[in-house]
Amino acid sequence: MAVESDDKPNNFVQRFDEWLGEEVSPRMGVVVYAALALYFGFLLLPIFNLLIATVSEQAVMYSSQLLPAPGQFTLQHYVTVLTRGEFQQYAINSITVATSTTVLTLVLGVFAAYALSKFEFPGRGPLLLSYLATQMLPWVLVLIPFFLVMSSLGLVDTYPGIILAHTAFALPFAVWLLKGYFDNIPDSLADAGKMDGCSQIDILGRIMLPLSLPGITVAGFYTFVLSWNDYLAVSVLSQTAVTRTLPFGLQLFQSQNQVNWGLVLTAAFLTMIPVVVLFALIQNRLVEGLASGGLKGM
Repeated sequence: MAVESDDKPNNFVQRFDEWLGEEVSPRMGVVVYAALALYFGFLLLPIFNLLIATVSEQAVMYSSQLLPAPGQFTLQHYVTVLTRGEFQQYAINSITVATSTTVLTLVLGVFAAYALSKFEFPGRGPLLLSYLATQMLPWVLVLIPFFLVMSSLGLVDTYPGIILAHTAFALPFAVWLLKGYFDNIPDSLADAGKMDGCSQIDILGRIMLPLSLPGITVAGFYTFVLSWNDYLAVSVLSQTAVTRTLPFGLQLFQSQNQVNWGLVLTAAFLTMIPVVVLFALIQNRLVEGLASGGLKGM
């Protein structure tokens, strides 16, 4: 029995050393991970406070209590927010706009990035620089001209207008990111596909897209989050509740003289949930896409 008790700590220490790697000592590993836990605990403290506020009575928010008493917990904020017809409409609008923007951006971005990566044509260099230049301009600077263009096309207060605006903001980054992945795919694979009788569409669909799937995941997630969280473009292009999205809809729960913080924080927390769930579902692909060096070709 004494031998078994001595072996267990040794096995644990050995596994811990293997997990840390040869270059990190157990003591250093404990210190590093303890510091990281403290840092991220502090970072997540506002989120925890937000969650507590959504299930607390209104009076608790204006008191000095850190946590509500057992009798002060309530789900009334969720019931009020979820049963409001405007909030439901805004949620549908956000899902429609963000999903459509993501699909449109990925379709256009894949074709543009593939052309810029694998074909030589006049103006290719300046076109790449123009994509980069658009990321140097703040949204506020181009929003009014963009509104004038949308107004002349009759797309103000419409789904297509907002989707096109979000696509215009997200597409340059998506193209640059995907181009980097296509650059890292050897041209010999495309040549082999041509020898087998594949067209350019077949090469793109059967060879390029599967190999660049991590990059597509990163670009799609970035586009979805950008569209889902956007407030500025929606506040200008949306004129009625028919097209307003969730970030803009948080104004539902505040008036000129009063802000119902319980409802505002609950609506904000519900707005966060889809992005968090999406990240949890595709986090492995995201880590793979960010770690595989897709930006090397840029």
